[in-house]
Amino acid sequence: MTSVSEFIAARLRAWDVDRVFGMPGRDVDPLVAVLDGGPRAPEFLQARNEESAALMACAHAKLTGRLGCCLAPSGPGALRLLSGLYDSALDRQPVVAVVGEEPVPRGAGGRRRSVSAVHLFAQVSEYSELVSDPVLMGDALDRALRAAVSGRGVATLIVSRSVLEAEAPSLPRGGEEAGEATSSPLHVRPPMRPLEQQVRHAADILNDGRRTTVIVGPDAAGAADLITQVAERLGAGAAKTPSGRDVLADDLPYVAGVAASFGSAPAASLVRDCDTLLLVGAHDFDTDLLPDTGPSRRIVTIDADSGACPVDEEAFSAVQLTGDVATALEVLLPLLYRETDHRWRAAVERAVRDWRAEGHAKAHRFFGMAVSPRSVVAELSARLPDRAVVVTDSGSALDWWARHLQLRDGMRVALSRRLGTPGAAVPYAVAARLALPERPVIALVGDGALQAGGMNELITVRRHLERLADLPPTIFCVLNNEDLSRLTWTRRQAAADPRIPVTGEVPAVSYAQYAGLLGLPAVRCARPGEVIPVWEKALAARGPMLLEFMVDGDTPPDWVDLGDGIRGDQRPSLRYAAEPSWRRRITASVSARLGSA
Repeated sequence: MTSVSEFIAARLRAWDVDRVFGMPGRDVDPLVAVLDGGPRAPEFLQARNEESAALMACAHAKLTGRLGCCLAPSGPGALRLLSGLYDSALDRQPVVAVVGEEPVPRGAGGRRRSVSAVHLFAQVSEYSELVSDPVLMGDALDRALRAAVSGRGVATLIVSRSVLEAEAPSLPRGGEEAGEATSSPLHVRPPMRPLEQQVRHAADILNDGRRTTVIVGPDAAGAADLITQVAERLGAGAAKTPSGRDVLADDLPYVAGVAASFGSAPAASLVRDCDTLLLVGAHDFDTDLLPDTGPSRRIVTIDADSGACPVDEEAFSAVQLTGDVATALEVLLPLLYRETDHRWRAAVERAVRDWRAEGHAKAHRFFGMAVSPRSVVAELSARLPDRAVVVTDSGSALDWWARHLQLRDGMRVALSRRLGTPGAAVPYAVAARLALPERPVIALVGDGALQAGGMNELITVRRHLERLADLPPTIFCVLNNEDLSRLTWTRRQAAADPRIPVTGEVPAVSYAQYAGLLGLPAVRCARPGEVIPVWEKALAARGPMLLEFMVDGDTPPDWVDLGDGIRGDQRPSLRYAAEPSWRRRITASVSARLGSA
């Protein structure tokens, strides 16, 4: 007899799902019991809580391009899973969630509770269904899988223990073994070509532009060569959304870093001063970068989803090419004229060089014996192994990741972008390590984010220590300043006063000692001169390791501007009171160069 649980496991495996993240519980235990990692069942990876399981499933989808999968029992576990599923929904990642149905006596409103659960998950899901009859499981599961892939979001199935334990009915398709999928999500539909009229209109707009900026997002993955050709032909500058950082290498001379509220000054200037903006797979583009006033600009967007245009099409005269990104670029490229006026590109490259030189200088600036967080990330960047995966958390770790991490071809990044879940970096790193076992994995996480949930998932790392010991390094880099640094600097900026005391205190904890109690190798670094040898030793090792850097919380990120008294790149001190803000100075320099082009 084949049970419904065995059917689900086999069908998931046939759809190329090789791992299910979750928590066991009475109403989902029949499914957990058959997830053994064999040829007909995915592996079950138990997280420490359901939210982490959902984050792991999202990271798995981001890094592999395949379906992520998670499960949770009913009740509080389902609510915690729901919180993590919003990460997948907002970042448009295909994830299938299996949720247990709470067993309630018939006379106690059990049916109403189940319907309420479906409604609750429907708000985050492309597809949500309560499966109350084993006969319905085959069709319901296939609809969920296809909805997650085609809708690039969450699909949820709510199933009771009695259904999971029931015998799987024979399938109506005839001759199929239970669980055998009739199609793969990789072949749901062929690459979609944009309409010829759209392509010609977009080409006319781009050819008319004289100051063109290309913004690259995560949906442009795999199209780097085509994007480079388009940028070269148009004489354009380029920047990347945070989730699209690994699409283009940072060593290209016209790539101006991250375009976001916490991103680079040259990227902000590129968006502000261009007359034509090309958004390539950049559904996560931060539209707040577009000025309310200033030079008029026209916008061309390329995305496979017709609803993914991040800007108001009427307000900005936007033209959208709906289709596969690479296919759209291939048909667009022959229609583009080669730009003969190189002043814009030359100004962009000068601005990028100056910005990178300034960043290098700031990363090597120290105050007393405090470790600069800039230095920690810059020294990692200089030593990143080929094909490394770097994940980051929310908070100030994100600022240094965006500013000082330089990526080469073949490297990968991941973060909780839209939701910005504190503590997501450790679950993301766990998923990255299991999905990409041949790559080094580094997680940049602040102490506040680590306490928000990441510390628990270090136990998951310890649980699989023997499995991970011989793999390339898995490094958890903790930036410890005993403060919710981004929150404090936001409040300092709002008050234009760098002397506001810490406003988001984080309880003092020795994370290296905590890791040591778990049996994980750990190093605590409190001196600037130790940063380089600590990184070199960690990157040369194998297996998991935690590095705790005691960093200076009074180092402002670049986005901080406290007026004439304080520059965003320098520690608060009256000796800088007569000097203009670095942020304004570099932005003015970039604007002057770009504006004169």
